[in-house]
Amino acid sequence: MSRASLPLSLLFGSVALLAASAVSAQYVFVGPASDPDCDYHAIQDAVDAWAASPSTDFLTVYVTSEQAYAATAVTIPTPAASSGIALTGGMPSCHLQAATGHVVLDGMGNGGLPVVDVNGTVAGDARRFQVTLGPLEITGGNVVGNGGGVRVRGNVVLTLFEADVHDNTATNGGGVSIEASAAGEPQLVLVGNQAPAAMRDNDATQDGGGLYCANATVYCDRYCRVAGNTAGGKGGGIAQQACDTSLYPSPSIVTDPDVGIRANSAAGDGGGAWASGGYFNLGANTPLKPVPVAGNSAGGSGGGVYLTGVGAGSSLTFRGVHFDGNSAGADAGALYADTSLLMIDATFTLGCGGAFDGCPRFSGNHATGTGGALVLAGDASLLAWNLVFAGNDAAHASVLQIGASGSGATLIDTHVAGNHGAPELLRSSGGYIDLRYVTIADNGGDDDALIRFDAPGGFSAGNSILWDDDGVATGVVLAAPAGSTFNVNCVLVHEDSALAGQPGVTGLVVADPQWDMSGAYPAGMYVPGADSPAVDACGAGPGNIADLIGTVRPQDLAKPDATGPYDMGAIERMPDLIFADGFELP
Repeated sequence: MSRASLPLSLLFGSVALLAASAVSAQYVFVGPASDPDCDYHAIQDAVDAWAASPSTDFLTVYVTSEQAYAATAVTIPTPAASSGIALTGGMPSCHLQAATGHVVLDGMGNGGLPVVDVNGTVAGDARRFQVTLGPLEITGGNVVGNGGGVRVRGNVVLTLFEADVHDNTATNGGGVSIEASAAGEPQLVLVGNQAPAAMRDNDATQDGGGLYCANATVYCDRYCRVAGNTAGGKGGGIAQQACDTSLYPSPSIVTDPDVGIRANSAAGDGGGAWASGGYFNLGANTPLKPVPVAGNSAGGSGGGVYLTGVGAGSSLTFRGVHFDGNSAGADAGALYADTSLLMIDATFTLGCGGAFDGCPRFSGNHATGTGGALVLAGDASLLAWNLVFAGNDAAHASVLQIGASGSGATLIDTHVAGNHGAPELLRSSGGYIDLRYVTIADNGGDDDALIRFDAPGGFSAGNSILWDDDGVATGVVLAAPAGSTFNVNCVLVHEDSALAGQPGVTGLVVADPQWDMSGAYPAGMYVPGADSPAVDACGAGPGNIADLIGTVRPQDLAKPDATGPYDMGAIERMPDLIFADGFELP
């Protein structure tokens, strides 16, 4: 069934690390009968020969661009002996040469079957085999059932390498469906390199327009795109039940507009992604390549991501994610969670770089109901560093809604500005709010309280600025019922009616922060001026850490200290410089 053996690295490059551990790989060609060098004229014939072969070798099937592949329905079964198979597009003819061709597997007219159907039917690690698809376009599938473009079941590992799965439809998983069976749990690996691994413009009449996952594992190695998918139920881009998902879809180029989870929509919850059970981690590893969850919409809650019962008893990490321009017809414009500890931080530990765009952020999200950016319900809690909230809006809690006692949020080095629409920015129904090195500034005139507790809860704040440009006319800093508890130290506010004289409140300053208007700091950031009462005002706050943009604390300016050399707020002011050699003003 084969012609020659080639080192695996020559055939797959970076995908070799994901393929079977065979020391060599066999290859065959699929192309037209007019080309005498072709081994097969139909993809299924090459697959059937591979599946029946006694060879343990991994097989590469080069699907050439010499012919069209209409009404495609390829079934890949568990092989008799082989470690795996790759369907690889790009060869212009049936001999090894530079891959320049463009191959489309079109399922239109195939009788309502998945375009590619992979089934691992034999249990045990020894019979878990590898399948690689790509670079290929997989399109035109129309299935009453699961997996319009690709269906994966059972004991198998599927890698989509620069595969473009688009314009397919199904009941669940319009683009891709991956589901466990009695034989085992499958794994899906998405890998992009020069082009993304993409699931785009697919449709599910129920759940998971781009991807549907049940009791399986999904991993995005790099450069992945889930965009433009729709679902009549939940999870416009991704819907998963009891799956373990880790997505690290950093682009190969910094400015790529397509990477991430973008412009998906769901009639129900989770416009970008909906997850129940298992875990769902999302993020990046470099500050210059943030991961967008952008422009998604949900008719229900969680315009960007909806998490229910996910990560129970553990933590979920969202690192370097930009939640931008998502919307929900109900609650949580960007992110809804009802269990687990959510950890949101920058892509490295010392701040998010010298520009606003390096920060993880919630920007321009909208909820018709509650929580313009975030809703924490049930026993969900949030621990966030180096975070920016800007331009979010909702009818209630334009930034963050927290549930009853047992839930809560700790915000560290967080900047909150330009949010609007609700009578409060942060609202709690009894869960705790803990603000450390936080700046709240210029959030418009429609809030009558910056922070509101609907039920008694715990409020903590340290080394922070809670201030609104409209001053007292805008409303109070805090509205909290009797029975609430406080742990407040070294905080600048525009008024102190709910805090002054309360047990646990010390170092409260009512004053103008005197923002720096020089342009020395990134646009949209509110930084106290050199003579501000917020500068060199405090001792070390909870956790002696760098500020939002990575400046080491404290920067002790040449002005008299109050309690200590640390500034209030998310930004630690640098000394003013007048010469290029760093000579400082006296």
